[in-house]
Amino acid sequence: MRNFEWATPTRVIFGTGILEKLGKEAAGFGRRALLVYGRQSIKLNGLYDRICAQLSQAGIAWVDHGGVQPNPRLAHAIEGAQKARQFQADFIIAAGGGSVIDESKAIAVGACNDAPLWDYFTRKAVFSTALPIIAIQTQPATSSELNGAAVITNDETKEKFSIRSLSIYPKLAFLDPSLTLDIPVRQTAYSCVDILAHMMEGYLTATKDNPIQDGMTEAVCRAVMDAMERILQEPHDIDARATIMWGGAIAWNGLLAAGVDGASIPNHMLEHPLSGLYDITHGAGLSIVFPAWMRYRAPVHGRRIIRFGTRILGLGGLEQKSEAEAAAAVIDALKAWYRHIGSPVSLWEAGIHELDIESCADQAVALCKLWGVSGYSREEIVDMYRLMA
Repeated sequence: MRNFEWATPTRVIFGTGILEKLGKEAAGFGRRALLVYGRQSIKLNGLYDRICAQLSQAGIAWVDHGGVQPNPRLAHAIEGAQKARQFQADFIIAAGGGSVIDESKAIAVGACNDAPLWDYFTRKAVFSTALPIIAIQTQPATSSELNGAAVITNDETKEKFSIRSLSIYPKLAFLDPSLTLDIPVRQTAYSCVDILAHMMEGYLTATKDNPIQDGMTEAVCRAVMDAMERILQEPHDIDARATIMWGGAIAWNGLLAAGVDGASIPNHMLEHPLSGLYDITHGAGLSIVFPAWMRYRAPVHGRRIIRFGTRILGLGGLEQKSEAEAAAAVIDALKAWYRHIGSPVSLWEAGIHELDIESCADQAVALCKLWGVSGYSREEIVDMYRLMA
């Protein structure tokens, strides 16, 4: 196990009915808030009114910043940062899924720092301060409620880049599984693909076995997959929803990949251009990318792919096959499961009939450099995109 540092400065409040604590908890951060949310869902399901009632009772003034898109846009984040400055907001309340929380992090940075916001995403500028964030998670998938990362798409260039810092971890996260009961099954499937992908990245790219990290990852992956199966049968299964919510929170907060030799994120490097250029759901993009990447990289990561098939997918008889045959069987089983839950495994199934491979490759190469993903040439990246058709 390699050396590592890990911190989780976010305080979590988990369970049903916990929003009754919002006003009292929020008052500890100040008296003026920017309330960030998506389109109309939190108004239609009553969550917006519940939040406003809590803020009013606590004597907190707020200004709205709604309209966050599923792949949050730079221009909208810049607008939110300007609004936060003008209102002199003390903190941000992010009520929504990963996109809302991600944009809130970008706003938190833009409100406290003077360089153009995109410069922080391209590493041309560095920040160390940000407004405090309270996250109310409504669409578990990205772990944004429990990590220090944020992803934004540049409206003009269609580049989808990220920032990372301890300063943008939410200070407080409300995780109430009852808020997720009415998420459509298809959207839940995309979320579970995303959650699993966050764990699969480090698991499959690891160059050594890690008894603790492997064991935790395998257990959480199996739990999330089992919960998704239960949701297919009963969409309002509160225990299954709670499992997905907690799995989503811890999958990408650094714990499961801490100290893992070789852990990398090539699949996210390949997917970000897809959702950036074509505005598809991130989870749908990942279910397309992973089988193609696994197929291409099986000669390198075959042993870990087979372990994934045995310990997570529960496949038997793999030891009787050659490594190449066993890895291929695992990939086929994963694709079958993605299709079973309703997530695409090809560009065509996602409605992308003609991929701009050159533009995708350009972005992926740029992300290689920004994220320190090594071992991938542009030619190899192009070849992997071709396998996604």
